[in-house]
Amino acid sequence: MALVRASYVLRPLRNDEGGYLLVARQWHTGGEFLYGDYFVDRPPLLMALFRIASLTGWDQAIRALAVPFVLVFVLAGWRAGVLLAGPAGGRWAAVVAAAITCSPALAAEQADGELFGAVLVMAALALALTAWHTASPGRRVGWAVAAGAVAAAAPLVKQSLVEGLLLLAGLVLLGWWGRDADRRRALHLAGGGLLGALLPTALLGLWLVAARIDPADAWYDLVGSRGVAFDVLWSTSPGDSVRRAGQLLVLGTVTGLLPVVVTWLVTGRRAPRTEPAGVRLITPLLVYGVAGIASGGAYWPPYLLQLAPAAVLAAGVLAPSIARSGAWMRGCCRLAVAAALVGTLASTLVHATAPSAWAGQRTGEWLADSKAAGDTGFVAYGLPSVLEAADLPSPYPHLWSAAMRTLDPDQARLRATLAGPEAPAWIVQVNGLDAWGIDEGSRLRDLLRERYRVVAEVCGHPVWLRADLTRELAPAPRC
Repeated sequence: MALVRASYVLRPLRNDEGGYLLVARQWHTGGEFLYGDYFVDRPPLLMALFRIASLTGWDQAIRALAVPFVLVFVLAGWRAGVLLAGPAGGRWAAVVAAAITCSPALAAEQADGELFGAVLVMAALALALTAWHTASPGRRVGWAVAAGAVAAAAPLVKQSLVEGLLLLAGLVLLGWWGRDADRRRALHLAGGGLLGALLPTALLGLWLVAARIDPADAWYDLVGSRGVAFDVLWSTSPGDSVRRAGQLLVLGTVTGLLPVVVTWLVTGRRAPRTEPAGVRLITPLLVYGVAGIASGGAYWPPYLLQLAPAAVLAAGVLAPSIARSGAWMRGCCRLAVAAALVGTLASTLVHATAPSAWAGQRTGEWLADSKAAGDTGFVAYGLPSVLEAADLPSPYPHLWSAAMRTLDPDQARLRATLAGPEAPAWIVQVNGLDAWGIDEGSRLRDLLRERYRVVAEVCGHPVWLRADLTRELAPAPRC
């Protein structure tokens, strides 16, 4: 598994990775937005990880940082599987965990918020279950504190990843009112979990105070704007969202993730009241994960990683029961586990030979070789990884197309930027200028033709240079 993850390190950064790295490199207080001059709706712990990676000066450091995170995911899955279903459950949980977190079809090769957040959730689940099964009250509280801290850190990486907190709350409720109630154990988990959850919450508060950020502004940027973006995506391009939702179902099926989830939900764990508390809570975690994905709106492949921690628990409990199950149940379990392994191998081979990932990287490298000192750039629309590869700052704050469509829907700020004294030297066109009908009156296109000229086409992308500038262009790269 470590070798598979290592093979991803030197491949080009994708859209979000490059964009987050670009934002992290210029992160400063006193800017217009949470992290400085660029808007990004991602929580501070994720941006802190990219900030740490940016200090190395090596773009792929963020991919290297993801390798130990994935190892933690697998070890935590193994630990949780052992606690729920014994050594066999631990082995199966670890195998499925490794398969899921190495699958390019789930975009798990990327060092993105979904991957880092899923690791924290998986660790929180393992810590919470360890606390639940520990006999010593002191150690139980200690494990609960750790579980609460890690569980509360997960939504500071990806907002919707609160499954660790849900499992802690579920264990407390079952310990207080469940069939085999143990209220003393429930109090230990509740007190320790609450204390642990307050730690990252306090650190978040201290950061907001130190950076002089209004909590209401932070809430809008991280939560409120996402609701607005959901409405924009569905009102302007519903067909794209429906298509990606269908793609998500296909990817989830061929990688084995959805077969694991469906097998668990269909079998229903027929005698839930007689099973351990942790097993009874797998179904609510999976249902919440499905709801979280459905409410995302954009339906990109990494969304499926929200199901990964609970699916690993389900696989750990299901797989050892194959020998004791009927023929239909044995077939479902085997199909689910086999799909997870075969899907990962197949998607890894396809990913390794796909040339498309290099187009943005090559375009950015060409810009880096063609630019002059002090140049800036803009990508129409999205794909900030091109700017990151070119080491080009942007005078326009919305690096992603969804943010532009949400916060600058009439392109008033974009046109003002292109017409003003700080207009970027370079514009790379990766989408139609009237994509989503955003330039219906042709005001942006007319402005672009007036102030810019196309000087090259790199990897299929027209590149515009400001009309008052001349640059010595690098040779066209092989894409």
